[in-house]
Amino acid sequence: MTLEGNISLTELLKRPIPTAQHGDGENRIASTTEALKQAAHRFVDVLNERAMLLANSAQFDRALHDAAAIRAMLPGSGLGYLCTGDVYCQQGHHAAAISIYDQGLEAAPESDPYHQQLQQQREKAIANNNKRVDFISKLPLDIVITNILPRMKTLLFSHSLYEPLYVSRAWQKRILQQPHGLDFHFNQEEDSFKSGHDQLVRFAPYVQSLQGGIMGDVRLDDLFTRARFSNLKELVLQCDPETPRLPLIHGLQLIADSLTRLTLFECRDIQLRDILETCPNLEFLKATDVDAFMPLSPSTIYPKMKHLALYQQPTRARKHENMVDVLRRFPSLRVLEISPMPDSSLLPILHKSCPYLQVLFYELVSQYFGTTATKIHPNREGITSAYLGGDDFYHQDDLIEFLCAQRNSLEILDFRGTHEIENALWELSTDGRVLPQRSTSLQENNDPSSSVTFTRLIDLRFIDINPLRNMPMILWIVLNAPNLNAIHIFNSHFKPDVAKALIKLKQLRKVEIEHNDVRDMNDNIIHDNYEGIHQFFEYHAALGDHSTLEHVAVLMDSLNASKQTWLPLLPQLRCLKILEIRGEGACGDCVIAKNCIPIIERIRQYCPSLKKLVINGERRV
Repeated sequence: MTLEGNISLTELLKRPIPTAQHGDGENRIASTTEALKQAAHRFVDVLNERAMLLANSAQFDRALHDAAAIRAMLPGSGLGYLCTGDVYCQQGHHAAAISIYDQGLEAAPESDPYHQQLQQQREKAIANNNKRVDFISKLPLDIVITNILPRMKTLLFSHSLYEPLYVSRAWQKRILQQPHGLDFHFNQEEDSFKSGHDQLVRFAPYVQSLQGGIMGDVRLDDLFTRARFSNLKELVLQCDPETPRLPLIHGLQLIADSLTRLTLFECRDIQLRDILETCPNLEFLKATDVDAFMPLSPSTIYPKMKHLALYQQPTRARKHENMVDVLRRFPSLRVLEISPMPDSSLLPILHKSCPYLQVLFYELVSQYFGTTATKIHPNREGITSAYLGGDDFYHQDDLIEFLCAQRNSLEILDFRGTHEIENALWELSTDGRVLPQRSTSLQENNDPSSSVTFTRLIDLRFIDINPLRNMPMILWIVLNAPNLNAIHIFNSHFKPDVAKALIKLKQLRKVEIEHNDVRDMNDNIIHDNYEGIHQFFEYHAALGDHSTLEHVAVLMDSLNASKQTWLPLLPQLRCLKILEIRGEGACGDCVIAKNCIPIIERIRQYCPSLKKLVINGERRV
């Protein structure tokens, strides 16, 4: 004899047909079956009631579980389907509710007491599923602009429809009313602007930012003559060597009245003077391969220009005389980026042409330093941030005079170049003074031999592959920067004299040590005993809770406790909050020797203030 594994409650509630008589057994079977039916329906009713209570308490998963149990117990009844559909409706899932109601109408006969309710609830769900709430047109404009639109995709493409613009006229009106306008991109156009880009052309008066590329002999003016781009403020354009010059200039003329920001890549047939004469309202200009040679009238100036970035400049454009001529035309300039670097002789006289210049990038590019790198302060005079790099030499006299001229404003100095000391007019002593080698004609307020203090300097990065040449410069800056907060130098620069200068600082919180190999005349590596690093960390370890040092970063290809003998001092830094160990190689990984693991573990255990430990490397066993 076999028993069925799954027994339906419906089957249990059917009245059995007796095959033999035993007293009044048939009547008793009928009465017990009826009692069982009443108990089952009472149980299902209670289960349905609990499902509704759970749904009203937003416990939808448990409510759906009870509804599924009802369907399993009474698959031929509409109650379980009705219960499930009602829970879906409370969740707002009307499409799912319609589907379950349809299943119930198919499973339950028309005589079922819940059949009519299933039909009624299905009609309500269909009606609710077809409702559309136009929330944008009902909300105040400022709410839409500040809360709704920023959460929507705002980048539009000229070759595809932006669906929110086509929902309704109310939606379109609200989107077009936003003060920042539309931001459009188009792909590399290789054919012509005379056709296509219909969405861009249709909404041209509302476009404030446009980015794309043109190839071959595509004419930019073909696009801007098809519609009036009266509010276009920013254009980012990628050209190629075949881009025709005159159509490009004509295209810029058509949008010049509103254009304030322009970025051009590889537009080699156009010159800086073409751009400035065509677009006199520019406040921001970034250009690569645009010749900055400018034989213009001496009286021509552009007072609106605030940010000028010129990359891939030819040699003649970077000559001292031309750069002086170019820069004096921008008296309101706040940010200047030039690459490759001009002669360093330009540095000491920058403030004469651009008195409000605050951020300078020599060879280096701002986009690699984050958005805060170009932050400016209104109406402040003097450079606050200087990022100096490049392959050519920085003459020591130029650096000294530049730093002296900016001593009251400079906050960040990032030097990644090579400075030349031969034939220098000024010599740097080990006690932080500037000594003249011969008589000078400098004014007293710019005379480096007078007392110099970099009162605002808080962040110093000085990287030069020659430590002997660099040491006096680093010492001079550190000894005269009492408020220095962070420093980044090579380990070969961290000599005892530098360590003593850093120990004197009362606000130093961050030290970054980058590994470099120093070689002798025979190209052999000169091994460092790290005496200066030892002195520095021993001092801060001895200070205990009074140490200001909170952040230590180590940039090395490999870390080995037997070589970097100062590593065991790190667990003694009680105020250390952040420790970074990062690789400086192309892969970005630092090979960490096995003997460093116990030290890192002690840092984790014995630095009570440690909040962040970054190890970008691999363990070598």
